[in-house]
Amino acid sequence: MPPSVLASQLCPVCSSVLRRPRFVPKTVRHLIREGRRELRLTEAAFALAVGVTRAAVQHWERKDGTSPSRRTAPKVARVLKISLADLLSGGPRPAPQVHMIQSVPLVSEVEAGGFRKIDNFGPLSTLERIEVTVEVRRHTFALQVTGDSMCCSGPHSFPEGTVIVVEPELEPVAGDFVVVLNDRDEATFKQLALVGDALQLRPLNRRYKSVPLGTSRIIGVVREAIHRFR
Repeated sequence: MPPSVLASQLCPVCSSVLRRPRFVPKTVRHLIREGRRELRLTEAAFALAVGVTRAAVQHWERKDGTSPSRRTAPKVARVLKISLADLLSGGPRPAPQVHMIQSVPLVSEVEAGGFRKIDNFGPLSTLERIEVTVEVRRHTFALQVTGDSMCCSGPHSFPEGTVIVVEPELEPVAGDFVVVLNDRDEATFKQLALVGDALQLRPLNRRYKSVPLGTSRIIGVVREAIHRFR
């Protein structure tokens, strides 16, 4: 365990470090005003729900006002849908986030420009494993992109060397980035597009043309892209 990490900062199941967002407590006044607005309640409606007058609510929300009494505070917390402890201590604490690092096997390269034979499948124990942040299922795997047909200046670009994480168990829809296998067991990587009633494989690089999906079959949907620079 790193010396700067306490046992309380680790997940008790997987020992991953818990990333807790910084908590900034709020005043009772802010909790009431913001909570009431999130619930879309007017001052009068909130007062009715708590069982007080509208003037009391206005006084609670005033900068120099007073807080609800000990008898009224539990009712205020119940209407705000928070605990009494949270109302008195600055609001609900954010839930801790566990960042679990998972990995998938890098099984081959995939041609972005055309179809390429995937021929270097080997025993899982011999394959390089790639750390990913998406959900990993039983058959999730990774491929490394070759070619430049999926390069562009837009928000999504997959230059040569990019590692794509592919999920075979996900149902593809138009707009997804997919890996496709043709009748000769050669694979390519494209964006799935629906033109009229026909599915097409669309490159992002305008120098290349779209091609019909035809008899080729989609073997997986791309979930994540990992760019390698060295």
